[in-house]
Amino acid sequence: MNKLEAVRALCLVAEYQSFTRAAKQMQLSTTMVSRHVKQLEQNLGCLLLKRNTRKVCLTDAGQNYVLQMKPLLNKFNEVDEELSGLSQAPSGKLAISASIEFGCQYLTPLISQYQHAFPDVKLDIVLSNTPVDLFDSQIDLAFRVAPSLPDASHIAQTVCHSSLSLWASPAYLKKHGTPIDIAALSEHRLLFFSHHIRHDQWIFLLDGQHVCRKFNWAMTSNNGRFLNEAAAAGDGIIQAPRYSVAPFIKSGELVEVLAQHTLNPLTIAAVYPHRYALSNRVKSFVELAKHYFSQHPLP
Repeated sequence: MNKLEAVRALCLVAEYQSFTRAAKQMQLSTTMVSRHVKQLEQNLGCLLLKRNTRKVCLTDAGQNYVLQMKPLLNKFNEVDEELSGLSQAPSGKLAISASIEFGCQYLTPLISQYQHAFPDVKLDIVLSNTPVDLFDSQIDLAFRVAPSLPDASHIAQTVCHSSLSLWASPAYLKKHGTPIDIAALSEHRLLFFSHHIRHDQWIFLLDGQHVCRKFNWAMTSNNGRFLNEAAAAGDGIIQAPRYSVAPFIKSGELVEVLAQHTLNPLTIAAVYPHRYALSNRVKSFVELAKHYFSQHPLP
């Protein structure tokens, strides 16, 4: 007995309340569908269907069996379709989320390469500094910037690294002095990037451990670019990834402060729900991202 086919036959007969319609769906004869169900009943040792000349319905045992087996059958079909798709070129829609700063500064050439390699994939790029809920949204893949990877509720693959430091303009430090330790920061104008993950705190490396500190922020914003420019204009000290302020470092508009407390490495990970583990669209983008950033590492 092909038990998988027998279970499929039973579920379809239960759904349609008809051997004939189930047979048409499976592209089998009605006799073969009936035989599948009969063999399953013999194997289980109980009656699953009640039949008469007018209709077919489940017995109590049949209802219990279908209730438990149908989700497993659906999962089998889902995995079967995904694996079959892996042998084909990626196609369809791929929705990707990233922070505004990371997306604008570093994703454009990667996306261009991906579109050239996989022209049948329609990309939807969502740039926002508000983290999306990968379970409830339509986002397939998100780039997350954090000192450590997310928990096991998602799949996270590291694609590149940077560091998280304090930055200020030379003009600001000349006027207000350079802080010598974390405690001295309370005497300065501090510009905070308001972000769900940071919980209104800065993160430092202290004695080999990550420690968090909350200060009296002189200004907050959810736009990192705005804060970078404010710091470069001499308005205060910011904490930002090195990749985010790289142009300002190069121009000499920002310099590192309290380098001994820099978080390094700062992980940039491609994160996606387990349900997309077999998606060739997600897999191909993540693999290309890892290759691209190995050739073009972040500052």
